[in-house]
Amino acid sequence: MMKSTVFLLGMALFPALAFAKSTSSDIRYKKGTLKSIRCSYFGRTETGPSVGSINFNDDAENTVCDPLSNTAAPSQENGLLAKLIVRNESMGSTVNSVLDYHNKGTVLDKKIYFASVNVPTRTFTQGFATQTGDLLLDAQGNKLIENFSLEYTSTLQLGPNDAEGDYEVASLSDDGVRLFIQENGTWNELINNDGNHSTRMGCPYRTIHLTKASKVPIKLLYYQGPRYYITNVLVWKKHRQAKTWKEPSKHSLCGYLGNNFFYSASNGKKSVGMSFLELTGWKTISSQNYKMPEQTSNPCSLDPLQITNFAVSAMADSTATLSWKTNYPASSRLRIVNQFTFEEVYTDLDSSLVTSHSAKLTGLTPGMLYQVQAISKDAQDREVRSQLIDLAP
Repeated sequence: MMKSTVFLLGMALFPALAFAKSTSSDIRYKKGTLKSIRCSYFGRTETGPSVGSINFNDDAENTVCDPLSNTAAPSQENGLLAKLIVRNESMGSTVNSVLDYHNKGTVLDKKIYFASVNVPTRTFTQGFATQTGDLLLDAQGNKLIENFSLEYTSTLQLGPNDAEGDYEVASLSDDGVRLFIQENGTWNELINNDGNHSTRMGCPYRTIHLTKASKVPIKLLYYQGPRYYITNVLVWKKHRQAKTWKEPSKHSLCGYLGNNFFYSASNGKKSVGMSFLELTGWKTISSQNYKMPEQTSNPCSLDPLQITNFAVSAMADSTATLSWKTNYPASSRLRIVNQFTFEEVYTDLDSSLVTSHSAKLTGLTPGMLYQVQAISKDAQDREVRSQLIDLAP
């Protein structure tokens, strides 16, 4: 009798406590509630102050930014500076080597900046345009799309995620390429992939040893012969130990050529050759591996990608609309966290590149407490995440 009296008294004084664990309507602690959430996107690209810009220090008429790939370096410290050399009468009717341009060509008084050496096989018809919109012309007054050379200068370095060790650097090019590295004050040739040819893999005479502190000056000589296809890509592969090759074309896919073998000539997408290289440890050298020469910065670099004004713009029962802005066109995605169960889910990616983002969530559970984060990625593959904000439908 005493135990029953105490139990009934407890039920009368603390009814909420007595039924807290058995109330089926309290779904805050149930797992799996994120599965019902759906997301739809709306966005647009704005112009003006919301979109990032580049400062050319009043030298826009002499500056050309990444004319072959239309990408930008992640910072002013990254990239390559190039000279543009055009063909002239002293070179004769036949050009079979990039050194013909280097020794006899006419250097244009323009500064060409690149984020990386990554131009998969494709046609080149747009020519070179300065930042004032003026197209560069050849000796006959035609748009410059063939019979030119580029002399790239930069410093090769490891990125944060690259392991120290011995690296083999190779070239995929159409037409000729020669790569030189500076060691102990002397320029030594590493790759000779020269001559008129379709996309061909040219490999080095030896590996180079790289540590996190290594800053290896490089000079890449490239030329584009007759129209229209163009390729210029540097790839590398880490080896377990230093290696040398008396005949560089006798291993891997070195010496293989064809304008559809490594990449599709119609769209630049990787083909069977490039897929094989990646499976065997090769990868394209990224923009973070190129450091601008000393005393030089890259004016064609981008400001950091940023998310601003991330907020809940509308809320009604089981739906919510979130909005944010990016300073460059970028994709849209949301990360949603259940604050009671700590489960999380990512919405599907909207790959449309916009600067004004809006995402409508449906299937939210009333009474639940969520945290939401905006995620955007731009054309340079730079990702940025917002702060987490609370969402309580």
